[in-house]
Parts: sequence; C-alpha cells; structure tokens
Amino acid sequence: MEKIGVTTRKIRLIKGLSQKQVYGGIISRSFANRFESGTNDIQASKFLKILDNLAISPTEFQYINNNYELSKVDQMLTEVNYLYNTHAFSSLAHWLQQHKNSTNAQVQIVAGFAEIMLTTYSNREFPLSKNIRVLMYHLMSEKNWTVQEIRLVSMLVPVIATHEQLKLDISTITERMELNCSHYLTKYSDPFQINNELVNYYGVVFQNYLNSKSYIKACAIREKFNNLDEKLFDWDTRVAQQLWLAVWELYFGNFKSGKQTLEKIIDFKKIFKKKFALNIEAIIKVRLRDSQKYRNSKKDWDSSDETLYLENIGTLAKVRERENDDSGFTNIDEIDWDNL
Repeated sequence: MEKIGVTTRKIRLIKGLSQKQVYGGIISRSFANRFESGTNDIQASKFLKILDNLAISPTEFQYINNNYELSKVDQMLTEVNYLYNTHAFSSLAHWLQQHKNSTNAQVQIVAGFAEIMLTTYSNREFPLSKNIRVLMYHLMSEKNWTVQEIRLVSMLVPVIATHEQLKLDISTITERMELNCSHYLTKYSDPFQINNELVNYYGVVFQNYLNSKSYIKACAIREKFNNLDEKLFDWDTRVAQQLWLAVWELYFGNFKSGKQTLEKIIDFKKIFKKKFALNIEAIIKVRLRDSQKYRNSKKDWDSSDETLYLENIGTLAKVRERENDDSGFTNIDEIDWDNL
C-alpha cells in the first residue's frame, strides 16, 4: 500500500490544488513536504484501518461528518446537472451569473462546465471564456483523473474536440478516458458507476463521428460498446448501450432490426414517469432521418435485406479517412493554453 502522504500528493496534483489550499491552517509547509514524501504520517493510516473496521468508505465518512451533505463542489455539480437535465436553463444561467467570477479554482471549473452546457445547447460554436479555459486546462493537463474528472470529460471533451481553437484529437482523449476508467473498474463490481460514464462517452463520440461524416470511425466504435462487461451495468447504462447499438444498426447493419429495437426502447421508457438523462426521442428522430440519407448515398446497398456490408471493418477502422484527415489535429500536450 502506498504511503498516505504520497497518495494525497497525487490527488492534490490531479485536482490542481496548491499545498496552501490543502494544508493551510492544518499543518506547516515543512511538515506538508515531509508528509507528501512519505516521511511523516498524521495517523491517517490508523484512521483508514478504523474505517475498514467500520465498513465505511472515506467518502461516506466525509458525507456523514459534513452533517449528511455533499462537499461544496459536489453540491454545485449536482445542482448544475439537475438544472441541465430538467431543461431549467434560466435557472442554470442565473447560477452561472452568481458563480462565474469566483476566484476559487474548483468553483471556476464547475462554472466552466455550466457555461459549456448552456452555450452548446443553443449555439453550434462558442467562445472560449476564462472559466472554460480553466476547465479544459484542468482536464487536459493531467493524465490521471479522479471520478469527478471522468464525469466531466464524458460530456465535455467530445463537444469541445471539434472547437476550431482547440482541434483536440478524440482518439487521444478516448485512450486517456479508458485508461483512467480502468483504474476504477473491478472484476466483480462497478462501485463508482464508471461503465455508465464510458457508455455515455462512447455515445457522444459516436454521434460526433456521425455528424462529421467520419463513417469508418463511427462503424468501428461498436466494438467499444460490446467490450464492456454488461453484468455490471445498471438500467440506465443498459438502455443507453442498446440505444447506441441500435443506432449503429441503422447506419451499418440491419436497418429494420435497429428500428425495431429503438421502438422497444421507446415503449420501455413509457413505463417510467421519471425522464431518462438521454433525450431518446430526439436522438432517434435525428438518427432515423440521417441514417436513411447515408444509406441512400451508398452505391453498394443491398435492398433485399436492408443490410449494409462493410468488409474488414477492423482493418478499415485503422485507415485514415481522406474526407476527415486527422493531420490537422493537435496533441493535447502541445496546446498553448495561455494564447487561446
């Protein structure tokens, strides 16, 4: 097991926080240095053993110790997500107005998240504000992410990947996303619901490829959905996975089968009063229309069984599409954030 101080330093760096922000008023700077190097201990090891004996996680302990409330940042993220998912955009705009000028680094990150949600909902293109730059720098400058970063990336990065001022390579972001998610997945459980984040991420990337007409890449993404361990899925994740696999069928497989699956998903959805996070009806409407246009444009269309055959998909997925050459994309580590 790693020394507590070393792990603390790792998380502090991932969060982009200074020693003063983490240890100020608790321990001295010199003690903090010794603690993070593993030389000194503040009895945290014994504390974790007590938590093990109590069968309680540090997160739950913190929640209880905070009078059964989430941390300030988690409360903000929860509120922002709720306002967005319920389409309360006026309230979300009011929230952003209250917090966008905060000097707190964590609040700036949440403000950037809220700003992107608002602007991308109503506009195809949007400027890179200070808070959005803070958010993107935070996410892209660190190769290791906590669950909080994973949940932010799954929605934001695919949207920003095509922003003309960034031109981030989605495949690079996907590799980083998958690596960080693998740290939180176990053989028998998914304690942080990371599979849900992966399915949502792949879904947004899939749509991004379809919108940009990168059909070879879009076709190859089915393997990503199928390689996940379905036994660990909750219902939201199962529905989302089947939705995207059915959309895949509309474009590249059996159109009739894909459409039938989508109709079943709509019927299943009607059972519940609670709205799903995904706007399923809107997605289906757009994809039915667009997939038919795509199929009509293909010369090698077999109308007898409505199946589009793509040979050697695994090999084709590795071939750069001439229509969407990646040579113009920027490596994450090469971005000059100060001049954006």
